Amino acid sequence: MPIRPRPMLIAACALSLSMTTQADESPLRVVTTFSILGDLVQQVAGGDARVDTLTPVGAEVHEWELIPSNFIALEEADLVFFNGYSLEQWIGQVRATVGSDVPVVALAEESGYATRPIVTGDYAGDADPQLWMDPRAAAEYVRVIAETLAEARPEAAEDFSARGDALSQSLHELHAELLESMAAIPDDRRLLITSEAAFIYFAEAFGFEHDGIWGTNSEDEGTPSQIMRIVDLIEERRPAAIFWESTISDRHVRSVAGETEVDIAGPLFVDSLSEPDGEAPDYASMLRHNARLLTETLGESNGESGH
Repeated sequence: MPIRPRPMLIAACALSLSMTTQADESPLRVVTTFSILGDLVQQVAGGDARVDTLTPVGAEVHEWELIPSNFIALEEADLVFFNGYSLEQWIGQVRATVGSDVPVVALAEESGYATRPIVTGDYAGDADPQLWMDPRAAAEYVRVIAETLAEARPEAAEDFSARGDALSQSLHELHAELLESMAAIPDDRRLLITSEAAFIYFAEAFGFEHDGIWGTNSEDEGTPSQIMRIVDLIEERRPAAIFWESTISDRHVRSVAGETEVDIAGPLFVDSLSEPDGEAPDYASMLRHNARLLTETLGESNGESGH
């Protein structure tokens, strides 16, 4: 007598095969350290990854302290992207939390893009970490992102490569667009002074001279010596305005403005995007917002920036 397959056994095998297929097709679990990297990674990953970001929008990335939801995301991660060059002072805690086989990739360092030194303060001379403020450097981040995702999920490699190539091209086009949009700012009004001197790569990419009250948010902010130095510079150079950034208080800029009667403007975005309904919900919008604010404030036809 022929042996008939048992219906329950068939059903069990089918369920097991279905669960295996679903597991194989589940999105990569990717963690990034702050929102700007999260945006770039998500654009390359598309629907092939679930991207979690540790530092929330509007928070300070340099000295972020991990919270319980961060630990959960890291324990589940297949891959972690961070910036590097000492931006994330807390990356050691990230490495200690993820699995031993989970790649932890420093995008700025792996990009190979030429660094420039921090211009003032306790860390002057060290490599400035904010390379992403030059869209051409961000394009190199994207190359590393696409290559790393492809290694982690080879079956989606062509999709990662295609998205990465398209994004890289758009970033080079963005650089050309912003050069043109800020061309109206005269050479003698291209002194960009901010709270943190975080626009070194932006300044190089778009033809500004740059300084800040302090060099990096990793050091003490708004000390008397910092304030005195920047007040002397402003009294000497008389810039059209000085600027504050979205992740820190404007009180130090206002203090300097009170001493020098210079106008202030802001916020500029550098270490974080805005909320989705804000002025800088994604990387390109962030740089366009910064370019627009600088052109409106430093251009010859600008009105009063206001205190």
